[in-house]
Formats: sequence, C-alpha cells, structure tokens
Amino acid sequence: MPISIMRKLTNALHIERNMANHTARIGRRRRVLNEEVLTAGTLPRQDLACVPGDTPRYGVGANIENHPQVTDLVPRRFRVIALILGVGISVGAVAELASYHSESLSKLLPAISAEEITTVFANRLVAWTSAATLLLVAGYTRLIFLLRRHRVDDIRGRYRIWKTAGWAAVALSLNTVVGGHTVVALVLGSFTGWSVLPGNAGFWLAAALLFGGGLLLRLIFDTTECRGAMSFYALASICFVAAGVNSAGWSPEWAAASPETLGRTLPLAGNLLLLVGSLLYARYITLDVQGLIEHAVVPESSEIDSTSIPQETATEAVPTEAETAVEILPVAAKISPDDSSWVDGSEMEPEDDSHNTRRLSKAEKKRLRKQKNRNRAA
Repeated sequence: MPISIMRKLTNALHIERNMANHTARIGRRRRVLNEEVLTAGTLPRQDLACVPGDTPRYGVGANIENHPQVTDLVPRRFRVIALILGVGISVGAVAELASYHSESLSKLLPAISAEEITTVFANRLVAWTSAATLLLVAGYTRLIFLLRRHRVDDIRGRYRIWKTAGWAAVALSLNTVVGGHTVVALVLGSFTGWSVLPGNAGFWLAAALLFGGGLLLRLIFDTTECRGAMSFYALASICFVAAGVNSAGWSPEWAAASPETLGRTLPLAGNLLLLVGSLLYARYITLDVQGLIEHAVVPESSEIDSTSIPQETATEAVPTEAETAVEILPVAAKISPDDSSWVDGSEMEPEDDSHNTRRLSKAEKKRLRKQKNRNRAA
C-alpha cells in the first residue's frame, strides 16, 4: 500500500508539473504575440482584452515583408552545392552496388529475387532520383527566367530560352518515371515499318539530338559569363551524348559488357550536372541583380576622345569672351549714350517709352538668345 500511494503521488506531481509548464509556455507565447501587436501599433494595450474579435490573429512577423523570398532558396555557398552533388552521387552509388550484389542479397533475403532487387533498388531508385533532380532544375531555371527577363541589355530576348528549359525539364522528369520515349519509338516503328537502331531507338534519339542538343547549346552560350555553370552544362551534354551512343549500341568493347549500368549511370550523371549548372547560374544571376558582381566597363561608341577633336571645332563649340563681345557690339552701337545716362546721383526720371523704345530685329533677338543660353550654361 505505501508503495502504490507513493506512485500515485509521484504521478500526480508529474502531471501537475507538466500542466504548470504548459500554462507557462502558453503565457509566454501570448506575451510575445501581444508585444508584436503593440509594436505594430494596431491596438493599444487596454483594448487587447476588451475587443478580442478585433485583435489581429498574427503578429508582425507574419507580414509579407518578413516572408522569405524565392531567391533565398538559391545557395550562396559552394559547399552547399557540393553537398547536393555528393548526395546525388551517393544515391547512384548505392543503386549500382545493389545491382552488382543482387545475387548475394537475394541469398540473404530468399523472398526477393535478384531481378526484383535490381528493379527496385537500382532502376526505380535512379529513376525517381532523376525525376526529383529534373524538377529542381525546372524550378531554378524558372527563377533564372524571372530575373533574366529584366536585363536591360538583352535586346534580342535571349532570356526566353530559360522558360523553354524549365518546361523541358518538367517533361523529362515525367518521362524518366513513365519511360514514354520507348513506347513512342515502338509505335512509330510499327506505323512506318522502319527499324532504326535496336528497339527503334533512332526515333527518340533523333528528337533528343535536334531539340535537346539545340537547347543545351543555347544554354551554354547564354552562360558564358559564369564559367562554372557553362562548364557543368558542357559536361552534362557530354554525358547525354554518351548515353545516346550507349542506347544506339555503339559502345566500345570495354563498356558493352554492362549496358544497363551505363544506361542508368550516364543519364543520372547528366541530370546532376544540369542541376549543379543551374544552381551556379542562379547564384550568379542573384548576386548580379544585387550588384555584388563587378563587370568590365565597356566604353560607349558615342563617347569621343577630346584629343581627336580638331581645334577649330573645339573653338566653335566653346565661344570665347571676345566673340561674345563682338556679337553684342552691333546692338550696343545702335543705343545712344543719352538713353542710359544717369551719373549725377539724383533720382532717375522715368523714361518715355513712346520715343526711345524700338523693336529689335531678328538677328539681334537671336544674338540675345545665344547670350542668355551661354550665361545659363556658365
């Protein structure tokens, strides 16, 4: 009996302590939210308890200016990009190890055959990894498009290629899981009666070469400012070309022994390189928009060196004081000295405009306008 009573008391004390801690946490949370509301200046302190329906449900931290921006998802540090690449390589290595040791694993797990291990842990793992990688490529190419379209010196509209690249990455992501390219090739082969390469692979290889090759070349040319992104896009192109050669059955002898391994590894490597290139160029564009990347100043064609201007042209462009005085002399000579004589210090008598006023000629008005413009410029 005493032991059971002690246990009940201990449990009651634990429950009471937990309730007290929970109540204290709720109180602290309410105080923090009330301070946020007071900081925003929405309601005075005395109205918080009186008008609960008018009290805002969220603090200032939930305002739109405090939300994370899309560019915050772009990694700024190279080690983060290297970590993403390392994770993709690790997944590919695990898939190939599972495929290579499928016989040994099937002996340890009699309920699963070696073919099922290869299908589940190799083919599907690589396919879903490639699909996720291409979706990330689509997201970052979309971000690049949203920023690149505001570049003022892109007169030809080369930024549109990034929009096309995003949609192409989405389509390829779906195709890596479904495998629609092989089905379409078989259907075209049955309709046309042509057997182009083993498994009618020539149909989808030709489409990939025309569309995908041109798209990658344009991306490479557009990323020449960022050498890292351009290099990774070029390496991705090499991987895709090698994968196409392997699918066509033109692999060398040392690689013909394991066509399935190359068929899994090369496309995955190309997709990972595409992702790294997109990350690097997205980082470059984001920093360039923020003004953190210096560019070489290109002199404009309209700027002319002052040493190349002839002396006569420079003299005409900047008139001297002597020329200004010569232009004013004809106007001053026509005005008699008596018209502006006031030298004795007495009050100046009003002039009779009816006798002394005369209209200026066009040449005189032109000279006066020139003089006023020069005075303003000075």
